[in-house]
Amino acid sequence: MAGLISKIAARLHQWMRTERAQAAALSLIATYAFFYEYLPPLKRVQLYSDIAGYHYPLQQYAFSALKEGRFPQWDSSIYCGISFIGNVQAALLYPPTWLMYAASWTQPKLPFKFLEGFMFAHVWAAFLLGYCWLRGRTDRLPAALGAGVFAYGGYMIAQFWHVGVVSCMTWMPLGLWGVDEAAERKDWRPLWKVAVASALAFLAGYPASWLVYCVMVVTYALGGRARWRTAVGVSIALGASVLLFMVQLLPALEARGLMKLEPKYGVGAYGWSVLLSYFLPNWFDFNRVHATDFDSGCLYMYVGLAGIFAIGWAAWRHRLRPYLQALLGLAVAVLLANPPLRLLHTVERVPFLDYTLQPQNFYAGVAAMAALIAATSLHDFFASGYTGRLPQWVAPTAVAGLTAWSLRQLWIWRHGGVFPTSARALAGTAVAAGLFSLGLWACRAATGRRRLVLASVLLAAAGADYKVYGTSRQFNAVDGDYDAAQPAYGIAGIDETAYRALSANRDSRVAIDQDSGPVPTDFRMYGLATPEGFDPFLPSQYKRTIERWTPFRTNRLFSTDIENEEMLQALGVRYVMARQGISHEARLAASLRYRLVGRADIWCRVYEYLHARPPYHWEDDRAGTVVRTAWTPERREFRVHSERGGRFVLIDQFFPGWKATVDGGHVPVERWGGAFQSIQVPAGDRQIRFQFNSPGLAGGALVSLLAATALVTAILKFPRTQTERRALAAEEGVRSSRQQYPRP
Repeated sequence: MAGLISKIAARLHQWMRTERAQAAALSLIATYAFFYEYLPPLKRVQLYSDIAGYHYPLQQYAFSALKEGRFPQWDSSIYCGISFIGNVQAALLYPPTWLMYAASWTQPKLPFKFLEGFMFAHVWAAFLLGYCWLRGRTDRLPAALGAGVFAYGGYMIAQFWHVGVVSCMTWMPLGLWGVDEAAERKDWRPLWKVAVASALAFLAGYPASWLVYCVMVVTYALGGRARWRTAVGVSIALGASVLLFMVQLLPALEARGLMKLEPKYGVGAYGWSVLLSYFLPNWFDFNRVHATDFDSGCLYMYVGLAGIFAIGWAAWRHRLRPYLQALLGLAVAVLLANPPLRLLHTVERVPFLDYTLQPQNFYAGVAAMAALIAATSLHDFFASGYTGRLPQWVAPTAVAGLTAWSLRQLWIWRHGGVFPTSARALAGTAVAAGLFSLGLWACRAATGRRRLVLASVLLAAAGADYKVYGTSRQFNAVDGDYDAAQPAYGIAGIDETAYRALSANRDSRVAIDQDSGPVPTDFRMYGLATPEGFDPFLPSQYKRTIERWTPFRTNRLFSTDIENEEMLQALGVRYVMARQGISHEARLAASLRYRLVGRADIWCRVYEYLHARPPYHWEDDRAGTVVRTAWTPERREFRVHSERGGRFVLIDQFFPGWKATVDGGHVPVERWGGAFQSIQVPAGDRQIRFQFNSPGLAGGALVSLLAATALVTAILKFPRTQTERRALAAEEGVRSSRQQYPRP
């Protein structure tokens, strides 16, 4: 045992001395520095928007379910129930999500800091994978600067409110790396990277970004060596990857089958003006002095100082051939991000694409190709050499200038971060780019330790530039700590007595009077349920049912009509949250149908509807009695008595996967009320059970397991190169001859 441990330690020590291990360690430190104000012990800002309002409640719901010892398949918190396992944005089956849960397992609930750390870890992984990809084509410094364009550049950072976009984008370099290796070696085995990256990109939870990944790797293969052969191999790898993520695909298709589909592919988000944002980080006003809902007029897309210099150098050199592969991918990505009318109409004729693709997601492909152009151009710059002799003042001037400029920018960022915009932004960018260019010229002419120092200064300057224009800006940060603002018990702004009443009656639903209480998606964190919600997986059947009583205010939002008793009783509403002076609160206080629960001197009051009907009952109330015996999202159990039998109704959405039993025998589940469930129950004393299990989960898991096993077996069993195959064939021939003619 001691020998095995020492052998493992020796191998680990040997690996730590490799270039990739050193790159991993240094980039981890750089990424922490990049996001330090979001992380302990210096935390002072937090991510906001969809990551806090939509993605975090999903993660909290899953984490709480796992802590309770159940696997979350059904989401009972919104819309009178929707599929949780079918909601790909929950990323429940995404392996890095499991690591986040494991790291926070000792916590009573999932801290928001862990989700922020989860995002930052993806930026680190994106840089490292980008470095490995580009390192196969360039030297170390160009690869590092190119990876920075991808991982720390504008599009990645600006998408921090969309967890699935960042998570999916992270794996794009892995797939591109596999394409390069397959083309260079003329071997199919490196395409496992394409398949694994595809599976991880889909499981990350944003199918629109996964489609972008597929388009980009195929386009990239068509632009490289052995283009047709490689492209066919890539297409087969992408097809095989579908088997790897079948465990998520089948439940997602179940949910999509009932989903209220919406066309997503349209004109580009901001058009061609976005090009300015690539080179001028603050031409559009991204300063964080605005409210969080401020629209700057453009996406933040900044490629950084290295990207600006590299593109300028490539243009000056007039050498098109080294950039053809990147330019092809760039052209496709930009075209699909800003589609012409004819292309738009073509996509609209394909429902799957029209309901899934989103133009702005193709800017992820632009970022990857910009990274490749940057690394290729910088590699060409250093490889071209310098025949003359630079003046001695160039190197110290570059070091002093870059250091002074970086410190100035960091000081402005630290003390408010208000940077010039428009034409004044052009002047600042010109100064920074000029100093960075001077540093690159000095680094190219230097050797030995001096070159190492200059390279370190260039990397630090590029990082500082990304820092001041990227993190803690208007589009991704607000002051404070989300976790610190949450109470250890209960709901912020809700009376403790009222919260206890809500918790004691979790089978009943809570309506929110005109957005005057917690948002519906937050109910996922509290273990409560509301008939309202906000989710792209809103079922069409439910929308039609709700519109019998009240219209939807947006494509996903509606407000329960608290004066419509038919609606309240049909949806199982027992409580209403309302703020004093907002909407109908005065009517609630004066109505004899409601009573105040808990204190009145609080941010959000809770009223109990006295004529409430539970979300389970006999269709004919006189048919018999009902006692609830078990109530979890995936399982509802009741003990009922009826003299003549009848129809029993459960106000959970009718959905594939719900099964019912009466005294242990299966009975058919029928649609009731347009969107809900019912069963026929015979007379007498009966035990009723409703159980939800996604029909596609078990089958999909089996397919994914077999596919993963086959992939690993294929990689390990077959030789890597033609030379290796010939060597093994020769060895097999020698072995065969020895068996045929054994030695005496």
